Amino acid sequence: MKNDISYILAKWPYDDGEGLQVRRIEGRDGTPKLQLRIDLGLMQMDAVGRPDGTRPYGYVNLLEYYRTQADEYRRKHGWYEGFELDAAECAALRQESLQYYHRRIACMALQDFVAAADDADHNLQILDLLKAFARSREDWLASEQYRPFILSHRIQCLTLQHLSEDDVRAAVVEVERGIRRIREVFAEHDRLDEFDESAELGVLEDLKRKLDARYQVGHRQRLQIMLDDALRREDPDLAADLRAQIRNLKIDE
Repeated sequence: MKNDISYILAKWPYDDGEGLQVRRIEGRDGTPKLQLRIDLGLMQMDAVGRPDGTRPYGYVNLLEYYRTQADEYRRKHGWYEGFELDAAECAALRQESLQYYHRRIACMALQDFVAAADDADHNLQILDLLKAFARSREDWLASEQYRPFILSHRIQCLTLQHLSEDDVRAAVVEVERGIRRIREVFAEHDRLDEFDESAELGVLEDLKRKLDARYQVGHRQRLQIMLDDALRREDPDLAADLRAQIRNLKIDE
């Protein structure tokens, strides 16, 4: 009976109509934790480090462990060629990424956009590790398919964080550059024909429309902001394209 958590669930009833139900608590060890209420119970995650609170092989997470293994192999052999992650290791990394996904959406619900973006970065780095070292292409592709989705979350979080700091220009740049990056990912995987109808683009276009409406960002102003960013990053091709678009606006007027 002492292991029965029904009394905890009764104090926090699940309501499907409320969307994602998340709360912060302090654990018995004094560390911050997040709880995510689901229909059959709840999930509890550490707010810092690996969400399940473990330290695999003594490292903060599996990503750092396998990165270290790869670097040690390079130091020993002079190159990375020959270092591989087998099917079980890739599966363990995918399982870790699922933990970080759950914490990411919990942080997004709590509007902790910096923490959510950090967890998105963690999973993008897992994808990069699998791309570089997965022994089987199938093990890499099993996770790579989620890259646009993870990028979309990251872009949303950073955009909303900029807006919380009243930095509208940075928010405009973030969402515009993010849309281009996701388009590049679709192109890299020969899926460009799916981009215009993708859920990832739909979410970011909706965020862009809401940003423009709330902060009264006009089309010309958006182009000028992006031109300033292109010049700052020394991207001559994009700058030329944006200048042409601004000139065409003047002609039309």
